[in-house]
Order: sequence, then structure tokens, then C-alpha cells
Amino acid sequence: MKHLSTLRKIFCALTLTATAAVTGNAAGRGVWLEQKHDFGAFDEEMGTVYCDFRFVNTGDEAMAIINARANCGCTKPEYSREPVAPGDTAVIRVGFDPKGRPGRFVKYINVDFDCEPLRSALTIQGTVIGASNTLRSRFPVSLGPMKLRGTMIAFGEVNKGHTIGRYMEGYNASADTLRPVVKDIPDYINVIVEPAAVPPGDRFVISTIFHGDKVKTWGLVTDSISVSPSSTSTEDVTIETVAIVTEDFSSLSAKGREKAPVIDTDLTAIDLKRVSKSEGEIHRTFTITNKGKSPLLIRRIYCPDKAVAVSVKESRIKPGKSAKAEVTVMPSLIGDTELLNARITIISNDPDHPTTIVRVVAEVN
Repeated sequence: MKHLSTLRKIFCALTLTATAAVTGNAAGRGVWLEQKHDFGAFDEEMGTVYCDFRFVNTGDEAMAIINARANCGCTKPEYSREPVAPGDTAVIRVGFDPKGRPGRFVKYINVDFDCEPLRSALTIQGTVIGASNTLRSRFPVSLGPMKLRGTMIAFGEVNKGHTIGRYMEGYNASADTLRPVVKDIPDYINVIVEPAAVPPGDRFVISTIFHGDKVKTWGLVTDSISVSPSSTSTEDVTIETVAIVTEDFSSLSAKGREKAPVIDTDLTAIDLKRVSKSEGEIHRTFTITNKGKSPLLIRRIYCPDKAVAVSVKESRIKPGKSAKAEVTVMPSLIGDTELLNARITIISNDPDHPTTIVRVVAEVN
């Protein structure tokens, strides 16, 4: 028995050596009947979809698949490791799980053989028409077949003379081609919709570019654009845009900073104690002083709270000089709150303090 076991081991070793030699001579050779599959458009509710890729062993010896792996966990190849005899056909079955993946997809599967070709690439593609639950979570804003990620594009800080880009993603939830239209675009924002014609179940992108040099104001800049599903649509979605336009001091030298203006205010907060919404206008002032060595330019002074108005007559303050800021509080315009906490923002050319805040606070009866 021990002698027979030894003979079997020797036989297996010789067989493996012979197989390796044949493989090295590319005796087996696989030829694909197809390497791409398009599922087209299909509903997410269908669950996992499958397709088969076939290859034929056109060589003289058996061949086998060593491995097959996809570039994404949503795609799973199934195959047999059994040798494929000369002239026989083998199948790799590929499944794609569309759950939570609305829109167009392209996935790749690499297949390794023990002969030529050592590696082959398979491709699957298609378009998932998202389920209602998926679309609500990923594209919560809806107008007919058009779905959007949100209703605000925030550009953040944008230096004067610079540009910054942001985008909003959308989705076509219909069985027809969608051609979204963007209207009411501010002069300082460029907008492109890509693709212009959105296939059924596919995504699109509203790309925007904010031009800081085209904005006439400083600080907080709010506006909006309107997006509709088509040129014939009577309804649209308003997307708010917001940016903070700032001055670029990056090229200012150390010597320039020494000679720069320095802003100072005599108050950091105006405390009105208690106010009643029924009382009339309340007037206060605070002082803005230039403690630097060059003129202080008040680029903008404003308060986003509609109950507080502010102005300054002198927008250019010489070194060592001051200017009065006039503040008017209109209690009748205070919203549904028990505490007024408004922010007066001063935008200046002070490189170290380009934005200065003075608060207006009060208890509201």
C-alpha cells in the first residue's frame, strides 16, 4: 500500500509537470464569443441582473480559469475551475446588483487563464432606473421626472479676480430623454448642463463657475438660478447660490502690511437690553477708526437681519481718523424670537482683519 501511494504521487507530479509544459507552449487557447454586455435600462426593483460570457478552447490541450474578479463589490462573476477540453465552451456568469445605484454604470471583470490569453477583460454596462425610496434618499428634490440633490450651491470664499466651481447632481427618473433648462442666471455665474440630453434613468450635472471679478459687492453674496425639466415646462426649481467675496492679500509684502490700514471699532456689541415689537425705531451709533498708516476703505457694511439697518457716510477713512456708523433697529421686523442677535459685518481693506463684526443684541418682548 505504501509503495502504491508513492507511485501515485510520482504519477501526479509527472502529470502536473507535463501540463505545465503544455501550458507554457500555449497548447490551450481561449477565444471569447463576446466580451461586452449592455443591460440597457432596467428598474432597480428587478434586483440582481445576470449575463453570460462564453469562450471556446481552440487549442490542443485542456485549459482552465484561474481567477475572475470585478472592480466593484456590486458585480460578481461565477465560473467553474474545471478544465475545458479542446473544442468545448465554458461560461462565466456575471451578476450586477443595482440596489442603491441609480443611473448609468460601467463595470469591468478581469479573467485569468492558465494559458493564452493569460488575462482578458470583460465589460458590463447599463442604466438603473432608481426605485422611489432610493431616489428620495439620494435626490430629495423633485419636479416631475427631474430629481436634484438639493436646492443650494455654496461656493464658500471667493477672492476678487478669482473663480471657483461647484456642481449640482440631477437624475432623470422618466422613460424619456430629459433636457433640463437653467434660467435666471446671475451675470457673474456661468452654468453648463452635462449632458444636455439626459437618457432615461441617467444622471446629469449642473456645473457652475463663480467669477469673483464680476461681482460688484463684497462679503456675503446670495442669489439663485432656476432649473426646469424642459424648455416647455411651466414650473421650475429654485437653487440658491451663496458665496463670500473677499480681497486677495496673498501678494502683499511684509513692508506693505506694515503700512496697511488697521480697523478698530469702539464697540463689539450694541446691547439694547429689552425691546418691544410694538415700539418705534431705535437709533444707535458706533465709531470706526483707522489706526493704520494708509487709508482704510470700507468696502461694505451690512446686516443680513432685516430688522437692523446700518450705514456709514465715509467709506474712506484717513490714518488716525474716525467715522460714525449709523444703526437703525426696527422692532416690528424682528421675527418670532425672544432674542435679537444680529450681526453687522464690515468689509475693509485691512489685510489682518478684512471682516469685522459688531453684534446687535436684545431681549424681545
